[in-house]
Amino acid sequence: MLVVSAEPVGDRMAGPAIRALELARALARGGCAVTLAAPGAAPVEGVARLAAGLEDYDALLGAARRHDVVVAQALPPRLLIRVAGLPARLVVDLYNPTVVEVLEATRTKAPGSRARQRATVQGSAAAHLAAADLVLCASERQRDLWLGAMALRGLLDADGQAITVVPFGIPAEAPRADGRLRARFGVDPGARVLVWGGGIWDWLDAPTAVRAMAHLPDDVHLVFLGAIRPAMAQRDVHRAGAGAVRVARELGLEGKRVHFNADWVPYAERGGWLADADAGVSAHPDHLETRFAFRTRILDFLWAGLPVVTTRGDVLGDRVGREGLGVAVAAGDPRAFARAVGTVLADPAPYRERVLATAPSLTWDRAAAPLLDHVRTGAKRAPSPARSRTLRAATRAQYPAIAGEALATDGPAFLARKLGRNLARAAQRR
Repeated sequence: MLVVSAEPVGDRMAGPAIRALELARALARGGCAVTLAAPGAAPVEGVARLAAGLEDYDALLGAARRHDVVVAQALPPRLLIRVAGLPARLVVDLYNPTVVEVLEATRTKAPGSRARQRATVQGSAAAHLAAADLVLCASERQRDLWLGAMALRGLLDADGQAITVVPFGIPAEAPRADGRLRARFGVDPGARVLVWGGGIWDWLDAPTAVRAMAHLPDDVHLVFLGAIRPAMAQRDVHRAGAGAVRVARELGLEGKRVHFNADWVPYAERGGWLADADAGVSAHPDHLETRFAFRTRILDFLWAGLPVVTTRGDVLGDRVGREGLGVAVAAGDPRAFARAVGTVLADPAPYRERVLATAPSLTWDRAAAPLLDHVRTGAKRAPSPARSRTLRAATRAQYPAIAGEALATDGPAFLARKLGRNLARAAQRR
């Protein structure tokens, strides 16, 4: 097995790198010989490491030739075409439906940039659906999304088994509070703490959680664990973080009852931070991204034994409300959000009991079981004209958008250097 991560696997990671790491570990525990390819070379117990990023074309292609199965969330267009033609099975992990996420992520960008980024993401998704021998997604809603996309491209098999649900998971061992969260922000031991896990992205609704604090008692604090996504700080700029700080400042709560951790909590330490809180919170607007989202931060809350207060509408938010793992409320209502927090904090024991009973069913080993089944019994999909046609067309369609965005963002000199490097590498291979 070769598991490819686009982002560095190390001390500080966001969702894509975490998923690649944990799937690699689960596959290794399941008896596979696993190599994890990622930028950097931090060791991973039980897993071989290949220090290669997506720009390392030759290293990744050579590794793919030496493995039976390749698992990747996204590959560059040229590399995708080459890997798809190898004997190795290609498993494409589309747990993060960027085709809908990009609608919100680019909402405030200039029209030209918005169009180019959307075209790139849509073309990439179509190409990966055509190339894959198996597609992974995180929920049944996402499975319906990708089945519909495949149907419109003529890519469906009669049995519809080209897509399987492999949700995000949690570690098997629950974390213990270590006091770091309260110590970091000087929160009294007797105070009650709400934690917002993960980043403050533009498609979420941090201001509702902040405004809710104005309707809660003075001994309730809200901590945002991370503001800047690791490995993407220069490119992954979200206005929502500054917006949340501005709201907290206007309400006179910044640094007093609403706290922002400017760094990113190390992956190995996050459990202790989470378990030091009393409840986890998450909020988002009512838009298309919400319907297909899989809010992995909610899984972390459940792992840490925390009741959850969240906006309803996404898969995990709806599960929180349905199974009594906390309270789910309508979008954009700070008073309702505050009432839900008050309900949970007034009597957290029943919620915690249900959370603790649910968490063992969410482990990475359980989540990865369908992928292991495919490794053991699956086969390459039969080639078809529709798959070949879609792969070629969707790949070609990305290049003008990629080049246009690079030109607009980094200038003609950068684009010329990038094209020159690609042409030189192509000439060497010939």
